[in-house]
Amino acid sequence: MDRWKATISTFLQFDQDENGGHPVVGQFQQATMSPYVEQLRTFAAMFAGETGLTVDDLGFVSDNPSSAEAIKASHENLRLTARKAQRTFGACFLNVGFVAACLRDDFPYQRRQFYLTKPLWEPIFEPDAATLSSIGDGAIKLNQAVPGYFNTDNLEELTGINASEMEPVSNEPAE
Repeated sequence: MDRWKATISTFLQFDQDENGGHPVVGQFQQATMSPYVEQLRTFAAMFAGETGLTVDDLGFVSDNPSSAEAIKASHENLRLTARKAQRTFGACFLNVGFVAACLRDDFPYQRRQFYLTKPLWEPIFEPDAATLSSIGDGAIKLNQAVPGYFNTDNLEELTGINASEMEPVSNEPAE
């Protein structure tokens, strides 16, 4: 091996062994990816268990897919965690805004001027058709119990649907 240097442009030489035999180099068997994929699936399952996601969310389709209700239930912890993060971030953003306003105006504002401010966040998950149907049923029942509770002013906050972007629906036939 001292005579030969392994470089990008040369190959290793296979010589006879001490007994005069030649090494036999054949075709290597195809390596299976199953152990590697199973290891990734295990890591994905561990990560999913810690984060509230499903293994399907991470790109590993299971042989026995979960029902829509099971997927929603598994995302409930994730939704609650995101809601808690929104509360934490909201307080932080208000503090940053307070300090920025004080610096901008070169005036020491009182913190009590900010305590009623509540940050408004988009819904964590976009509502699907089943959720919209449930919201509609709930809105009707709430408005029967408390007239005017559910209206276009709080529609976007509760559902993520912006009423100002919707075109009015007419019941009159088109001409």
